[in-house]
Amino acid sequence: MLESAAAWGAGCALSWGVSDIIARFAGRSVGVLVATCTMMTLGAVLIAGLMAATGEPFDWRPDGLHWLFGIGAGTVLGSIAFYHAVTHGPVSLASPVVACYPAIAVPISVALGARPDPLHWGAMVATMAGVWVVARATPGGEGGAPEYAPAVVRRTILYSLVAAATFAASLTAADHAIDIYGPWQTVLVVRLIGFVALTAIVLARRERVRFPVRAWPVLAAFGVLDTLGHLLLYTGLGLPHGEFAIVASVGYTVVTVVLARIFLREPVSPLQWGGVGLVVGGVGILAAFG
Repeated sequence: MLESAAAWGAGCALSWGVSDIIARFAGRSVGVLVATCTMMTLGAVLIAGLMAATGEPFDWRPDGLHWLFGIGAGTVLGSIAFYHAVTHGPVSLASPVVACYPAIAVPISVALGARPDPLHWGAMVATMAGVWVVARATPGGEGGAPEYAPAVVRRTILYSLVAAATFAASLTAADHAIDIYGPWQTVLVVRLIGFVALTAIVLARRERVRFPVRAWPVLAAFGVLDTLGHLLLYTGLGLPHGEFAIVASVGYTVVTVVLARIFLREPVSPLQWGGVGLVVGGVGILAAFG
């Protein structure tokens, strides 16, 4: 089981599925920037502690630093965009849109010299069609809820697509970084980069930072689960058939939408579920035949 890339991806899906719901409460309790910065900080502390406890070596080679900084920049931008989307808009909309990031990786691979087969292009089209269905089937202003106002829905889609694009680019860089530094160190350095960058942004904005006691458990769970998801995904990527970890991880959107329906009372129509299925199915084809 531990040698199966898909198993690690499934673990990532569970971690991220719950984390995305918690992100909404974390963002609303202390603000998106502070919540994301706290998540990065706790993640770095967690990974550093685990590496020290297990004796995991730290590789000081400089030849892959550009990949680490690329992942770090993409993760910071993508996280801010995504957590803004789930904090202010419908989680059941933002999560499936972001889950299309493997499909966005197809044109990125073309820019890097790859030549995808017609099957890959078809899977990408199916995935993006699923995103379109989810977006079109999202109810507008139901019950007077502010997150369903048309302007908020449009911003949610925009932020989610930005997050998907940056995550796709980060995933490409992660594949190279993991070959050099391994999954543990890759996650640690990316978390440290995120901490430094977000701390600088918060200080530059001169925001008043407050951490009410009731927010501590939410922020702790957010930091642990999001970081655990990345560690599980990157571990799976480093195994044979690492692409299976990607397709399994995209299952997080199903977990998130189910939890949003149960705990946030978000309406999810059969048509939306069909769109989620198209996203997961399209990514599955990309992974299976990629």
